[in-house]
Amino acid sequence: MHFAIQSKTISTGRDEVPGPERALSRRRIGRTELSAGPLTIGLNGSLHIREERLSIRCDACRLMYVSDIHLRRTRSDNLCRQVIESARSSEIDALLLGGDLVDGPAELGKLCDLVDALCEVAPVFAVGGNHDRNVGMDRVRDAVVSGGGKWIHAGAARLSHGSRVIAVSGPDAASLPEADFQVLCAHNPRVWKTARQHGYDLVLAGHLHGCQVVAFEYRNRLFPGAVFYPYCYLSHQYGSTRLVVSRGVSDLVPIRWRCPREVVLCHV
Repeated sequence: MHFAIQSKTISTGRDEVPGPERALSRRRIGRTELSAGPLTIGLNGSLHIREERLSIRCDACRLMYVSDIHLRRTRSDNLCRQVIESARSSEIDALLLGGDLVDGPAELGKLCDLVDALCEVAPVFAVGGNHDRNVGMDRVRDAVVSGGGKWIHAGAARLSHGSRVIAVSGPDAASLPEADFQVLCAHNPRVWKTARQHGYDLVLAGHLHGCQVVAFEYRNRLFPGAVFYPYCYLSHQYGSTRLVVSRGVSDLVPIRWRCPREVVLCHV
């Protein structure tokens, strides 16, 4: 189950014009509604799939951003199952892992198995976060690559989708590859301060978990978290660049108020 990383364009295997059934299903999909109340305790409920539409074209590329899984003992199996189910149910063209994947070295094997399962659904690209750095970024990278994923923290990958090329870059990428649509897959939304002027169409981040407690939203910011963290957004537009911040899959202390655990499905 070992795969070598190659710098090449990956095809999604999808036609430029999707079949009528897929087009119909896309038109029917809206924002996922929450079935539970505003208070969430524990990690047993299904993940919220938040949709962000940057394109209205019927053949839009579907990128799923998954951040802050925080695999750790006693919870890894449940979290992996939730992420895999979300990916399988969403007809995705690629899956982006946005860092804070593991909380300890004992879970690197679980991460490898998760990536292996996700690669059966779609190509997987990954970057690291601050918790991964604590474990050892090289060790997390090796687990991702051993599972068949592509590690792009300091690089980029190009994804062919019909007649278009989607480029996905990591936060330490030296330059943007040539493409029709540019995506930055990052962990900490502080990157937005500089990334919005570097030619990206979409910047993806996580890290903040929505601060777990949300009293209200104002101009796409979550409060009171935005008082302390200026990039505590759901999404934000600056010129032609969109920032999308995920509220994350898991927390160290799994208690939330009006802040669902989620993955983000982007139509680009």
